[in-house]
Amino acid sequence: MLPMCSNHPCAKGCVRHDRPVAKKTLIIDDLTGETGARTRTLRFDGVEYEIDLTEKSFADLKRALRPYLRSARPLSGTSSSVARASAARGRKAAAGASDSAAIRAWARSSGVAVTERGRVPAPVRAAWEAAGSPR
Repeated sequence: MLPMCSNHPCAKGCVRHDRPVAKKTLIIDDLTGETGARTRTLRFDGVEYEIDLTEKSFADLKRALRPYLRSARPLSGTSSSVARASAARGRKAAAGASDSAAIRAWARSSGVAVTERGRVPAPVRAAWEAAGSPR
């Protein structure tokens, strides 16, 4: 009796084991069902959307939006300003984490009760800032 492999008899020369398996991801157009689409990101009315469209469907979308875009006022540097704002939030969060350690150390040395983890209470942070943000 041959050993079983995925519900078929496995023998030397098994197609499933002797050949590399290639996988291909197909992106299907969300409107037409055609293959060869690309994921597009759209922002409308404050909501960000993703849709998979072929070049033809994307051209149709751009053609449909053209009259509106002609009348709209473009915001200069929108994508770069979004990236800058996101980077600033990341830097602020990183700075806030290191500040939290300094604030906790200051609070303990000043006799102020503060937890080991979690958000530093606003009054404690304000007192630290009022003391000149010592490190």
